Amino acid sequence: MHNYPVNSVYHIAKADFLQRIRSYNFLIALGISVFLIYTFVPPLSASYRIVSLGNYRGLYNSAWIGGMVASCVPFFALIGFYLINYAVKRDVDTGVGQIVATTRISNIQYLSGKLLSNFAVLLAILLVIMAMTIIMFLVRGETNHIEFDKLLLPLIFLVAPAMFIIACIALFFDTLTISINRGIVNIIYFFLWTFLISSGLISPLLDILGTDILISEIKNTLSITHHDWNGDFGTGIMLAGSSVNNQVFIWDGMNWSISLLFFRLFWMMAFLGLIFLSLVSFNRFDDSKIGKSQRRIKIRSKKRTTRIDEMTIHPPLTWQNAPQPEARFSFFSILKAEIHLMVKGRSKLWLIVTSILFTTSLFAPVSFAYKISLPLLWFFQILILSKIGCREINNRCNGYIFSAAFPIRRQLPATFTAASLLMFFLALPVVLRTLLNADFYSVYAITAGALFIPSFAITLGILTGGSKLFEVLFTIIVYGYFNDVPFFDFTGAIQESHFLGMANYFLIITLILIILAFLVRKRQIRHTQ
Repeated sequence: MHNYPVNSVYHIAKADFLQRIRSYNFLIALGISVFLIYTFVPPLSASYRIVSLGNYRGLYNSAWIGGMVASCVPFFALIGFYLINYAVKRDVDTGVGQIVATTRISNIQYLSGKLLSNFAVLLAILLVIMAMTIIMFLVRGETNHIEFDKLLLPLIFLVAPAMFIIACIALFFDTLTISINRGIVNIIYFFLWTFLISSGLISPLLDILGTDILISEIKNTLSITHHDWNGDFGTGIMLAGSSVNNQVFIWDGMNWSISLLFFRLFWMMAFLGLIFLSLVSFNRFDDSKIGKSQRRIKIRSKKRTTRIDEMTIHPPLTWQNAPQPEARFSFFSILKAEIHLMVKGRSKLWLIVTSILFTTSLFAPVSFAYKISLPLLWFFQILILSKIGCREINNRCNGYIFSAAFPIRRQLPATFTAASLLMFFLALPVVLRTLLNADFYSVYAITAGALFIPSFAITLGILTGGSKLFEVLFTIIVYGYFNDVPFFDFTGAIQESHFLGMANYFLIITLILIILAFLVRKRQIRHTQ
């Protein structure tokens, strides 16, 4: 009995860990992490740079490669959160939570097990990252002498604490998803993530993920050792020429001071406090406390009373006088039903915000309506669009839908058409105003965006059977759009995207996505039968 609490935490963590590492999402996260490491340590002849030092470049030794991989920590934090932020919600959906609620396992034991599982999954990814870092040294290294301490310590002292912080944040949000829409949580975290990676710019003491510690160390060392450095510095994927002819800067690695390690430990302990907040928001799977506001649906029925003597008495219906069945199909009826399913039951907040943004698109200056109002209006439909490709599976009615007559030729085109019509209707004020200005390319680009976004949502929903991937990727696309990245310009409002002809590429991608959606849906129907 004395070991019961410890054993409970261990078994909860073990069972949850084993279940997650056997999933396809875990393999996808590993693949993306490996791709990021390969990208963040580019060859010297590459046409892009991750860290630009002006007239200098870093020598590919153990310290530099380890530092470059550790600089991926913001991306690991983004991938890691969306991988692990559904442990508690999954127990609610599968009914395991109700079983746990009947046991002697306390809330703190249950949440501690989930926290350990979150951290263990992220550490498993970190082990693969370490192995990939060693491989990148063997592939890209300019020296034959490998120093494991300088190569791997940045991952241990910077990435591992960040993984623990993300595990705490994910568990806190996970307890909220019992009563709050998971899609809203995904969007909130993305903006929280942008704060986490930029918090160090406010003050070095607020560098929560440690993203600026490494960069500051490199800049300080370079400015001290090389006085002819021109001062140019940049991070991110920057298109530039080959850095082979740049002067070589030899960096010997981080100075792991006690104060630096203390602040890493401090932020880990600070975010561990979120577990105590999780105890407050965690209701131990009590259905009576879940989503009361969501169940307040007023059902009004009119009581009709009729006198028996006023009713029309019809003769009994037999098969001889029954009307002959007539097979009829109306695409318009299915289209109308699809639109009704998308907008039915939406909250007052959605209606108010959508109305405000739509009105802004009508009366605000055209440039503001085009560049700001329209993308925000489309982005605000993310929770509607994210479910249209997977609602059959999530609502467990795929057997009925897939067994209907010609579901690929009828239901799927109706879904795509309904979503595209909704997006185009919301963009109609901007379309008309740009058309009056004879800006035909903008009309073309907006139409391409109105087709691309639904196809993107439907395809990802069909592929994954869930809404999370679209919510995450579309949020990233919108974030890149507002940072003037032309490759993410799904409305054609960024001037540079005009010269690149991004609307053409979005139409091509749309066509590919539609074909992929039809092929995967056909396979799903075949396996359902």
